[in-house]
This record gives sequence, structure tokens and C-alpha cells, in this order.
Amino acid sequence: MKDYPIFFSVLVLLVFSCDLLDEKIIDISGKITDEGYAVSGAIILLVESTDISDGLNLSNGSISLANGKYTILNVDPGDYYVLAIDDKNSNQQFDADTDQLGFYGINPDDQDFLPNKISVADKDLENINIVDLYSLQ
Repeated sequence: MKDYPIFFSVLVLLVFSCDLLDEKIIDISGKITDEGYAVSGAIILLVESTDISDGLNLSNGSISLANGKYTILNVDPGDYYVLAIDDKNSNQQFDADTDQLGFYGINPDDQDFLPNKISVADKDLENINIVDLYSLQ
């Protein structure tokens, strides 16, 4: 009789653990460069729209390392644009006169100026690279 409470506790723990294992943790990673050089300290954001005038409705974000690489952890499923902002004065605001930005999918070398939307579903997304940043001035 004394073994029943232990048995039920272990059973509940196993069921709860299996539910946690079923949830997928999805990450997005890539590299931020400008004119071929890695951009360190860029703010990378997942946004729902490319229209900056709408404000930035954020889902998740990250900051690029010295080598330009970034990883956004634990992303919710959905469709996003990936935006990088090089915050030149580190004030954590977009200043159109000094800061540069870029979207994933824009590649001026290929005459491609429309950002690509990414779809997050059930697996990690890698090589979501932003290859050039632009000033709005």
C-alpha cells in the first residue's frame, strides 16, 4: 500500500515529461553582414510587417555577435520578416539619421529588393542571413 503514492507520483511525472518533450523549441539563426563585413551588435527582430511606419510589433529578437552571427531562441510558429538594425549610438531606438537596417531576402547583387517572409513551423531555420544594411536618409 505504501508503494502506490510513489507509483502515482512517478506516473504523473512521466506523463508531464512526455508532454514537454512533444513541444518543439524552434530557433532561427544566421549572419548579419554589410558590404561583406560582419556586423557586431546589430539588433535582429522578427516583425509582422515591412512597414516601419506601423511601428515594430515584435515577436522575438537577438543581438549579433562579433562575427555577425545570431540566434533567436524559442520562436513561436508563424510568418515573420527578419529585420536587422545597426544601432550606431546604442540607444536601443531606430534613429533614421544614423542607424542602418536590412531585411532578410534583400540582395542588391541579384537586383532583389523585396524581403522574404519566413514561415516558422516545426523545425529550426538556419542561414537566415541579411547581407546588406541601408540608411533611410
